[in-house]
Amino acid sequence: MTVSIIIKTLDDEKRIARTIDCALKALPDGQGEIIVTDLGSRDRTIEIASAYPVRLVQIARPARFRSGAGAQLGYQYARHDFICLIDADMELDPTFLPEAIAFLERHSRTGGVTGHIETTGASANVFAIDHRIGAVDQLAGGGLYRRRAVEAIDYMADRNLHGYEELNLGIRLRSAGWKLHRLDRRFAGYHGRDPRSRDLLLQQVKTKEPFGIGELLRAATGKPYFYRLLRALPELGVLGLAWAFMLGSLLLLATSPNIAIPALIITVGLGLAVAVTSFRTGRLKTGLYTVIVRFLQAIALPVGYITPRRNPRSWIESRLLGEPDAEVSRDADQTLDAYDPGMAKNAR
Repeated sequence: MTVSIIIKTLDDEKRIARTIDCALKALPDGQGEIIVTDLGSRDRTIEIASAYPVRLVQIARPARFRSGAGAQLGYQYARHDFICLIDADMELDPTFLPEAIAFLERHSRTGGVTGHIETTGASANVFAIDHRIGAVDQLAGGGLYRRRAVEAIDYMADRNLHGYEELNLGIRLRSAGWKLHRLDRRFAGYHGRDPRSRDLLLQQVKTKEPFGIGELLRAATGKPYFYRLLRALPELGVLGLAWAFMLGSLLLLATSPNIAIPALIITVGLGLAVAVTSFRTGRLKTGLYTVIVRFLQAIALPVGYITPRRNPRSWIESRLLGEPDAEVSRDADQTLDAYDPGMAKNAR
């Protein structure tokens, strides 16, 4: 059994070569494939990746950027029994895959397995770290999935999501009876730079990630796992507080004859929120960034929820770069309940 390693990328010219090098070394006995899925890079990411023995796939119109589309795009072209997901700013541990495959072969009802993501210094503050060992809700940050488990739930990642695609995948797998597991060993290293909070905020706006939580809730509405998803989203309580604060502030401003007093109360309230968050994160900049992002998420949640969805099972319009005869860019059929087997077979 061999592995398809999917590397999701967007404008990663400074990191993609290092990521591909590590992925090539991590292939068990050199067998398998590496698929680089590009969501519309405008830098030299494509040029650099094309110098390696990888399958390079790029999203094509009318498909639009969504972080969830990266994994699903790779899954469309993957040809092997196991699928490993990583981001373009990660170094896959060269010894992880053989151990992970062995674990999945011993545990037939486990749909995916991961390990620890190693971060250094301040970068740990910009990457969500989960240290739990054993059963987990999702493979946050990536991991190795069993193809048979993904096929049982029709698709890998929801192409409509601007974020939370790993949680969405984990919830659907567990709802279908599959387990997810974290091994007590290294999965990958995170080698992304530690940007300033301002850069992180601009990245949030650029990728429209704050809309992700509303899109996630919309995707689960009416599904049997909806309430399980709500329990997996403790941040909903924080977003509720953010809405209460915003509505209370508007009411205070609308009813007070003197704007100075409500302005002071609002400023003190915001300052307290930043102080508490900064104490929890250990950094003032991180605390300020987190508070701003939560307010952005609160505002974006209803918009994300009502945004029209495309069928997550439909083929993502794309092209295989460097293989013009194999181009498979298509218009997605909104009525598809599953992939066109012929299209998928030809692509693989």
